[in-house]
Amino acid sequence: MNNIGTADNEKLLDLYNDLKNGTLVLRPSFQRNLVWNNSHKQKFIDTILRGFPFPEIYLADGDIDLESQTSTRLVVDGQQRLDTIFSYINGEIPTREIPLFKDLSAKQQTDFYDYKIVVRDLGRLDENQIIEIFQRINSVSYALNAMEINNALYEGVFISTAQAIQDSDEFEALDIFSQNQYARMKDTEYILLIMATIEEGGYFTGNSEIERYIKLYNDEYPASEKIKSDITETCKMIMDLHLEPDSLWFRKTSLFTLLVELVKLKRVGTDFDKINLKTVLTDLENQILENKSTDPETNGYAKFYKYVFQGTSGRAGRIARGTLVENEIKKAVANNG
Repeated sequence: MNNIGTADNEKLLDLYNDLKNGTLVLRPSFQRNLVWNNSHKQKFIDTILRGFPFPEIYLADGDIDLESQTSTRLVVDGQQRLDTIFSYINGEIPTREIPLFKDLSAKQQTDFYDYKIVVRDLGRLDENQIIEIFQRINSVSYALNAMEINNALYEGVFISTAQAIQDSDEFEALDIFSQNQYARMKDTEYILLIMATIEEGGYFTGNSEIERYIKLYNDEYPASEKIKSDITETCKMIMDLHLEPDSLWFRKTSLFTLLVELVKLKRVGTDFDKINLKTVLTDLENQILENKSTDPETNGYAKFYKYVFQGTSGRAGRIARGTLVENEIKKAVANNG
């Protein structure tokens, strides 16, 4: 892949108008979620207002409409910069450090519109080439997290299943992610971890198996509807317990364990109607908290506390947490059988 694309200067106003009329596509499927906050946006706009340069953006040819004889271009890299420019001109960015666009003088607005942006035109490439370029740019230059890279490279069925779960009312009701975490796709990563663990049939370290399942089920995922219903129904079951908002079970680490174990138990036909699950989980939480100062090697409750509050993502910790939850629920079911 030698010297793909040519670089040229384009006026900011021309790119703005292309965005406005839809001939420049800001969010093709391989692009990531927008992650800049207002401070980032204001600093970037200040760069333009001062006339300072910023790194080139990458565009590729999109579709041609043969009937209307019009074409589009795709933003391969530069999405957040172009979106920020568009939003600033339209008055959609709250500003403290810089003036609103409408408050700029006529000369300042003209200079802003005339600002030259270096655009590297990649031409007409197939999707695999575009994705490879995207990967190389972002793995070297711009600190995308692993989940954003995966989403860009494999916009397939396994990921779309996770996104359907994250957008469900049942999962959203859990309310465990901040807006910044949503922007960084931490919710997608979390659900993919749950899905991969269920598919794996056991726990693993970190996110080591996620990409394997993303690749494996990129084109087809036969269990998509099954896992979607199992996870969303389990989320609803948890919310219907009306646990305290500060419950241990709403910590991401504990909730991960609870969701995985409840889905596993559900799949083997566990009759949850035989038990008061809220009481089981509340009693278990109390036991865990009562053992927070106990040597973790003494009992499973102390070990659970250690692995939750140390924030470990190791396989041993996940197995210990999962085993405790599974055994406590199974014991309650057996005692009420």
